[in-house]
Amino acid sequence: MIEIQNLFKTFDSVPVLNGLCLSVREGETKVVIGRSGVGKSVLLKSIVGILRPDSGSIRIAGQEVVGMPERQYDTLRKQIGLVFQNGALFDSMSVGDNVAFVTDEFMNISRQERGGRVARALSLVGLEGVEDMMPSQLSGGMRKRVSLARVLCMEPRIILYDEPTSEVDPVTADALIRLINGMRDRLGVTSIVVTHDMSAAYRLADSIAMFYHGQVIADAAPEEIRNSHHPVVRQFIEGNSSGPITDDESLKFGHLK
Repeated sequence: MIEIQNLFKTFDSVPVLNGLCLSVREGETKVVIGRSGVGKSVLLKSIVGILRPDSGSIRIAGQEVVGMPERQYDTLRKQIGLVFQNGALFDSMSVGDNVAFVTDEFMNISRQERGGRVARALSLVGLEGVEDMMPSQLSGGMRKRVSLARVLCMEPRIILYDEPTSEVDPVTADALIRLINGMRDRLGVTSIVVTHDMSAAYRLADSIAMFYHGQVIADAAPEEIRNSHHPVVRQFIEGNSSGPITDDESLKFGHLK
């Protein structure tokens, strides 16, 4: 479903993605881990077209999107939903209008179909009957679920999640993990989940990819990652403050195997 080859992206002469390669099968949940600033969110924004890479290839459902004209990309974007870390809800709009925002902007559907899509999407995330509430009335976990409902209103084939369990309590995090897994099982969507939460990563992933210095240094099933002997992977998943991640200032891109 998603095939990324030799992707490069630089900000202010600092390389963030440095020849990154990643594959995601149809229906798979790929979890992406790694330190802050290694390009995880940049990857998501590159896939959906918020950012354009400097070079490389991104193929989505067989279509090359790097260099694709904007109007053609807009058509493809309707198949891709991005769930932002903080929910990114419009505070001046009701929950119902937030959920329907993408359909209002990009789809020519009737008012009746709009209402049906909103109700169905909110039902999928366990928030029936909250259309008239305002974002200020919602808890952090509810805001994340409304953000997911907005994506589901598009009926996408691909969902991208940016830190879905951050800034919520453990009980809410568990509910969100169950919800994301339910979306995969019920709807068959392809997903990429960016997270620092290793407990969530193990529960969500069909496979886990670790980013380091703008590249993928490991990509394997959750149990293989959990038992990895790679020193960088080992340090990250155990949360150690000493090791190659903190002692690697002299390393250059491409030296890790």
